[in-house]
Amino acid sequence: MIQSIHLDMKIADLVNRWPETRPVFAAHGLEALTSEEGMRVLAPFLTLGTALRSRGVAVQSFIRLLNEAIAEEEVCEAPGLIDYQSQGDLTLLALMPCGIKVPFAKAISTFLTDLRKAGGPAITYAVEGNLNQELSYYSYVSTIERIEELPDIVVSADFNSFYHQSFYKRFVEAGNFIDVAETLPTTSYEKAGILDPEHQYSILGVNPLVMVADLDKTGDRPLPACWDDLLAEHWEGEVTLRGNKDFFCHAVLLPIYREHGAEGLLKLARNVCDGLHPAQMVKAIDSAQGGALYVMPEFFAHRVKHQERIRIIWPADGALASPVTLMVKKDRVAELQPVLDYLTGKELGKVLVGARFPTPHADLPGELQEKPLKWIGWEFIRANDLAVVNAAIDDVFMPAVKGVVS
Repeated sequence: MIQSIHLDMKIADLVNRWPETRPVFAAHGLEALTSEEGMRVLAPFLTLGTALRSRGVAVQSFIRLLNEAIAEEEVCEAPGLIDYQSQGDLTLLALMPCGIKVPFAKAISTFLTDLRKAGGPAITYAVEGNLNQELSYYSYVSTIERIEELPDIVVSADFNSFYHQSFYKRFVEAGNFIDVAETLPTTSYEKAGILDPEHQYSILGVNPLVMVADLDKTGDRPLPACWDDLLAEHWEGEVTLRGNKDFFCHAVLLPIYREHGAEGLLKLARNVCDGLHPAQMVKAIDSAQGGALYVMPEFFAHRVKHQERIRIIWPADGALASPVTLMVKKDRVAELQPVLDYLTGKELGKVLVGARFPTPHADLPGELQEKPLKWIGWEFIRANDLAVVNAAIDDVFMPAVKGVVS
């Protein structure tokens, strides 16, 4: 450990330095300390030791859990795709977004190990970062011809190839996959219509995308209150999105295109100044570089060291809901029921909530659980081939931002 955690550390310093420790606080009922309000009011002044002692939390075990959360060499023992010659060898494949990959890998590894020790089925599994697979694994999915080539359970992030019509028509509409989650949804999930009405895809949670304003650079311009405001002329050359010279995040571009067409994409392209990974956005803000506005997962917004310099904007029309989707082969449900119960249950739900990923569980408390969400819509997903729509988006958007991103 490069820097030791100690009891005299301010909670704000600890969490800003190691945001991956948030789930540890949440699991011990201390989520309020790491909430947006808590980080502003209490955490800058409250030491770790005082917080733990006043709430009767065992100090040494808590520090051990914090150290485990931040020690990269102890992240998890989950194998990756490289460990398998064929995807068909896998029972479970998880392609997880940044922010939840580490806590998910630790949780699923522990659960599957305990399940095997208790006499349950031995599950062959792999956990990968979704970002690493956007251009490799998902392109492989479009070539699959037999259901046997896929793992029995797939957890994936964003609107990926599993939502494309080529895959949907061949495997999902044909009845090979089924929604196994039986969850009373939160009000935000219900209002946004996030759960699949056709009961083919299970949504475990969503990665909420928000806007972050660098207050040192916004000047006297009114801050955006909803997603349409991102298209305003006064933000020309001031917006950073997740992307690079070859790719921009369709979780942002899809709803803009759905609501405003090509004209909306061109307005957004006019305002873009850069395409970065969210971790790079955090560094850009901390180093006083980049534009005035950023679109990033809410989790990453809390990694900015100088929180006093930013405003995290949860839009009035909802944070963009990028899904964490569970797909399971219908004919394997009975055999894999213990694993499916865990994946869709409250125990894993707490892990997601602790990592600031809203889940559909109405009975799980959390700072983000009832905040409004903006969903692309199942009718839109099924009425359109997202592969074709994304290609049309790129035909308009990419030439318009050419030269902006190096």
